Amino acid sequence: PSLKGAILLIEDVEKGLGHVDRNLTRLLKSGALHGVVGVAVGQFTGFASARGVTVVELLRERLAHLAVPILGGLPLGHGDRPVAVPVGTEAVLDASSGTLSVAAAVR
Repeated sequence: PSLKGAILLIEDVEKGLGHVDRNLTRLLKSGALHGVVGVAVGQFTGFASARGVTVVELLRERLAHLAVPILGGLPLGHGDRPVAVPVGTEAVLDASSGTLSVAAAVR
């Protein structure tokens, strides 16, 4: 499906930096992320640095190529007390104010 106009939400748990790097590289090279208007970064639980590189540094380097607003540190994913986020609803990401507003899935 086209992600034109979409906010990409990413998070992961205990897979390793190589896994994250491969998946992001695959998505970027395939053009699947063409048209994404922002990136919301949830929790990357259980990730240790590899060769001195942290998951934050890896994400920063890979996602910078999108040239879109990126908001990290969101309580989404597999960490303690994650917030549920409906998929496919309208959302607004404001990296300047540090907010991600997501419309309810059911009205």
